Amino acid sequence: MITASHTVDIDRPAHEVFDFVADQRNEAKWHTDVLDVEPKGPILLGSTVTWLVKFMGENRYVSDVTEFDAPRLIQLATREGPLKPTLTHRFVSKNGATRYTRSVSIPVEGMFRLVAPIMKATGAARRRNAHFAENLKALLEQSTISR
Repeated sequence: MITASHTVDIDRPAHEVFDFVADQRNEAKWHTDVLDVEPKGPILLGSTVTWLVKFMGENRYVSDVTEFDAPRLIQLATREGPLKPTLTHRFVSKNGATRYTRSVSIPVEGMFRLVAPIMKATGAARRRNAHFAENLKALLEQSTISR
């Protein structure tokens, strides 16, 4: 299992950060591996999300929203794709801002068992996960989304 988690404080209210992340039209703006996503709007518990991702080539990932507790938690479990990550977004209100944590847990299966030790040793998953969380922070703090 490969796991990574990264926390950032975003100078925006938790409900705004939650709504932005829950709206899949925004995913490619901050998750730079994502080329396209369906549905093209907000997700809810039980929703299915399909992402076209550029990581080790272009691949299609199908994930189900397995936890959804607005404005605190979104979890997606991938059921189709070369990797089957579970992605968890946590939002904690903190003095008018948001403590956002993005966590990923990737079971290592098939040929990926060969590269898992390299990914763990180099911290690749940790760095990529941190990059996406930091992108979200930068985007929302410079954004003109109404407060």
